[in-house]
Parts: sequence; structure tokens; C-alpha cells
Amino acid sequence: MPAKAFKLRCRFCNQPVDWPPQQPRCPRPTCRGPLQPKRNIVFDAHLIEPTVPDMWRYRHLLPPLPDNPISLGEGWTPLLPLVPWSNQFIYVKNETLNPTGSFKDRGAALLINTVQGEETLVIDDSSGNAGAALAAYAARSGHPAHIFVPASAPEAKKAQIRRYGATLVPVEGDRDQVAQAADAFAQNPGVFYASHVWHPGYALAMQTIAWEIWEQLGRRAPEWVVLPAGNGSLLRGVRWGFRSLQKARYIRELPRLIAVQAEHCAPLAAFLAGTYQPGRFQARPTLADGVAVPNPPLIEAMAAAVRKTRGRVIAIPEAEILQAQSQLARQGFFVEPTAALPYAALPYLQRYLSPDDTVVLILTGHGFKSP
Repeated sequence: MPAKAFKLRCRFCNQPVDWPPQQPRCPRPTCRGPLQPKRNIVFDAHLIEPTVPDMWRYRHLLPPLPDNPISLGEGWTPLLPLVPWSNQFIYVKNETLNPTGSFKDRGAALLINTVQGEETLVIDDSSGNAGAALAAYAARSGHPAHIFVPASAPEAKKAQIRRYGATLVPVEGDRDQVAQAADAFAQNPGVFYASHVWHPGYALAMQTIAWEIWEQLGRRAPEWVVLPAGNGSLLRGVRWGFRSLQKARYIRELPRLIAVQAEHCAPLAAFLAGTYQPGRFQARPTLADGVAVPNPPLIEAMAAAVRKTRGRVIAIPEAEILQAQSQLARQGFFVEPTAALPYAALPYLQRYLSPDDTVVLILTGHGFKSP
């Protein structure tokens, strides 16, 4: 590992933690809070490697990693204009073209490069995409992997995980119960919990999406970024990425972040409305399985990302999810229902947009995952 120092701290108790963390949460048994950078990364465009056509063009801006990181070519996904929509400048960041078909490859790639010990078993709990990503990168690095998923997860996602050689562990119940099963298993020796929810490396990797958008727009930020929000690693990481650009004075204003959820499972909307009760939130089944998280453990940090960017939360009815999925397909973008949420949010966002605003929709997962 390079010698460059990088420090973490617990968001709750301020406990300092060295990078890379040996466990995804605060090591204090009485706390176990979320970890985050001790200081914001300050972006430096001189450290970009412009000839590297993937996420690792930003390697020198990320926490210390091996000189030759394990990779499947993740990142540097296209930013493409959408067919004119109400005279706005609408772009899609097409994360479906990552190696396993979702944005989760960025986080899995970073995490697999922090795993020490060839025999270490890596695990995660997932509705499918994060599990498929970890299974692929574990296969690439030679690590065994166990992926805990809801028994009701889409068959295409479960099949993808198995094909990579990971052990699939189906759990009856919702995402909260799946996470509890994985957390209990992670207490065994020789297990690395590569949690896309808790491990700070996941959100840190998502900064690269913000940096790519900035580069691809000609080194400027959009006024709005619209993205699905389940457990919040994408929401938090995109905010960190644009904040690092702002601290270095490459941009003046942060984009306003629009977190989109399914109306059947919108705990963040309830939280910001003051009606959310932890552990008691009642969700209904939704086609958008990627955001079917009734009790996100980092919901306060998610809310902070929305508030500090003057953003909003939009909840989409089920019928409109399917409609948005079909409309995107008619424009050449085949996405799973969760990834259609940002497009479905556009009519709700319209009244807040100025004529010259640039809007970026992040398409998170490929349609082959939910045929």
C-alpha cells in the first residue's frame, strides 16, 4: 500500500480509525456507528490520469490502494443527452454499462483492493446488484464470497451471483433481516464484511461518478443530479465528490441532489417529513427492489446529503415506474425498474427547474437484471 496517510472517524463518537478499516463500522462495541473521512478530500485535477479509461483515472485522489489495483474496467461510463424533454438540458449517466451491469461495481472494486489475506472470505448482504458486484470482484481477486440476499430477490440477480462462483445465502424476510443475518455471520474469524451500506470505501468510490460528470460536462457541475436512494451510498458519495470539487474551487455551487424512492417504500421521504419511526416504518412490495430498504441504517446521513445540497426527495407510484422504464427503453436505455426512478421523477421536478438548468439522471442498473 502507498504511504499516503488517510484517516477515518466515526460519525457518532469521533473515534479515529486508520485506512483501510478492518471492519466496516466503528470498532467501539458500545457505538458501532458509521465511518467517514476525517477530512473531506480536496480535488486536484492535476492528479487525474487522463489516459486511464476507467475509475482508476482518479486513483491518486482516492484513499491509498495497491499500485496495480484489481479491476474489471469499471467506471468512466457515458454521459449522454436525453431526447429533448420540455426544453431542458437532460443527460443520463449510464452506469448500466459497468462490468456487472450496475454502479455497485465501483464500490466493490475499491473494497476488494483493501482485503488482506488470500483465504479471507468476503461477504455482503444485498438485494442483488451489490452482491453480484462483490461476487465478480471476489472471483477476479481469487477470494471466496458469500452473498446474503432476500429469498424473493429477482432470479436473474441470484443467477448472476451464482455464475461468478459465490455462495448464495437466501434469507426469508425483508432487507433488514438479510442484513442482520450477514452481520451475525461476519463475527466469524477470517471473514471480511464488504458491506456496501456500512463500509466507507463504498461511498468514497461513488465520488468518482461526480468527478466523471464534472469532466464530461466540460469541467462544470450540473444544477441537478437525480438518483435512486435505498441505503444511500450513491447519494452520500455523489455529494462527497461534488463537495471535494467545491472545496478546491473547481465549482461554486453544489448540484441539488434529488433522491428518488418508490412510493411503496419511501422511508427517506417520511424522515424528512418528520413521520419516520425507526424500526416501525411500514413498506409495501415494490418493483424497485434496489431501493426496497424500509429502515436504512444511515438515514440521517442521507437526509443531510439532501438538505445540504438544497435537494428534495420524490416518491414514485408503481405504475409510473413501469411507464418510465418503457419510455427509457424507447430511447435505447434498457434499465431495471429501480434505475427508471430518476426518469419518472422528471415531471415532479419540472416546476423547480430554470430554463438553462442542466439535469443529470443516474441510471443505476441494467434491464437484464429484472427481465
